[in-house]
Amino acid sequence: MRKFTCLLICLFTACVQDIQAPVFIANIHSTEIDYDQINKTLYLKVVVEPGDEIIDSVVVSIMNSELGMDTSFMLNDEGRSGDLIAGNNTYALQVPIELEFLTYTVKASLNGNVKEIQNFTIEKLSPPAISKIYFWRKLEDGSAEAFDPETEPFKVDSTAYSYLDFQIVIHDDNGLDDLRYVRYQINVEGMAAEDSCNYIPEEGFLSYPQWFLEYKETTSEGFVFDVNNAFLAEPGIPIKPIGSCGRTGISIFKFIAADKTFDPIEETVYIPFSNE
Repeated sequence: MRKFTCLLICLFTACVQDIQAPVFIANIHSTEIDYDQINKTLYLKVVVEPGDEIIDSVVVSIMNSELGMDTSFMLNDEGRSGDLIAGNNTYALQVPIELEFLTYTVKASLNGNVKEIQNFTIEKLSPPAISKIYFWRKLEDGSAEAFDPETEPFKVDSTAYSYLDFQIVIHDDNGLDDLRYVRYQINVEGMAAEDSCNYIPEEGFLSYPQWFLEYKETTSEGFVFDVNNAFLAEPGIPIKPIGSCGRTGISIFKFIAADKTFDPIEETVYIPFSNE
């Protein structure tokens, strides 16, 4: 009986010794690549899923056969050179380098083993441009007539409301998604009303959150933005008649378009308002 017990213990011990704990292999969770064309700076970030092995190196290689380029960058998790937080398994690097507008092959490696391969395209960024601005004078009955403020005034009616409507056409080689906003501001210092109205114009350019143009459509000219939005219904900006203290004179409209990269662009238009 004692021999049988010893035999069972030995068999059980042998089985236990053969069972090993699972080995967790480190891997790459995600890779981020960004190139700042203005400052000519490359930013690389690799988020690592840690395992049992010690991470000795995280390397990103950028290759392009047309240029004969094969350059490798050692990333760090030490809170320096582009890495924001040390020791959080996010390896990063920010490095100055001039890259051409091409497609590159990017390889991310852990401890010398390639874990991820992807393509990265650098598209030339261009600032937007205001191609055209269209103006209309509209009435409540839906009728409308186009006018050019450089050659003719907006006619302010004596007794009925009229409406100023306008559209801006934006050209952007980088597409509609590259545009952040299209807005306008108005300076009314050059406007006046009848003496009995006691109208005192505000100074400077006026700007309000609801003064933005909403994307309407894409045409052969570019991306069309309309002054009418969720806060301003058709037919446009209401213009009071003279009999209700409507104003005449010159208003200065400043149109502003901004994309994701460059400084906003502006175009100023002087619009005369007349009762004649």
